[in-house]
Amino acid sequence: MHVQRFLASAWASVHGPSDPRRLLVNVLEARFAGLAVSPGPRALDWAALGHAAADLPFRFGAVRATYPGAEHSGLAGMASAKDGERQAAAKVVHAAAAIARQVKCPLVVIDPGVIPVMGDVEGEDLGDPSYDWTQPRVEALTARAKVGRNGALDRVCRELFQLVKSMPDIEFCLTQGRSLRSVAGLAAMQNIYEDLANLRLGYWHDAAVCARRHQIGLEAQGEWLESFGNRCRGMSLGDGSSDGLYLPPGAGGVDYSLLATYVPRTGSPMPVVLELDVAIPPAELPGIRSCLDKFGL
Repeated sequence: MHVQRFLASAWASVHGPSDPRRLLVNVLEARFAGLAVSPGPRALDWAALGHAAADLPFRFGAVRATYPGAEHSGLAGMASAKDGERQAAAKVVHAAAAIARQVKCPLVVIDPGVIPVMGDVEGEDLGDPSYDWTQPRVEALTARAKVGRNGALDRVCRELFQLVKSMPDIEFCLTQGRSLRSVAGLAAMQNIYEDLANLRLGYWHDAAVCARRHQIGLEAQGEWLESFGNRCRGMSLGDGSSDGLYLPPGAGGVDYSLLATYVPRTGSPMPVVLELDVAIPPAELPGIRSCLDKFGL
């Protein structure tokens, strides 16, 4: 198994102890290499956690700029035509970079915002179990988003160029967003990497979101890894189905055997992050570990 498995801090912050050192020991005892950082329902003191980890065999695997369980990402405005919304999104990225420096993990994962559309949006969250993603609904919203796609892409590329150039000590990775209006569709991501070919810009595979996109008739899961596998710096391993996102692995449509084929066999182990909805109880962890062990993840 050429991976290092991390636990997402959003889930750990809810189900683990509040004391920083006890939380880290709890994560290690659960057989994780450490935490992957993402803002969650309970605020954590990252300076204290970084200090507590100094004499432990503990690592921080990645820093996700926004909480993936939220319907509306703090980075949604990166593609906005409004200067203030783009500036707010940039502040979120800078805050994530600051945390990355505190915990000595210079890998920041971002989703590049959503495409603005005219009028109200009935539903957009792929993780909302109460919304029925019928083919007409998918086609209607994707058609509306297509109108603003090119302008959104141009703005995202400019924002990413400035962010990457301003923080050369940080390695940025793009990942999928859970909104159906997300800029990060397969073709758009290809365009971004082509336009910013001279920048150090990696890819982070969100297995749950990719599974949901496939289930509602969009890109197949393997297309993402086939297109960006050479840029892939890590993966989030929660599952996805019509019941929601970040379910226990094995409870949804993620093809874990496929994911395993894209894990490098040599070099540094790839960080993989167990990203779970905070409603998942700790009693699920043994079964989750067994599932991931079976696939070498």
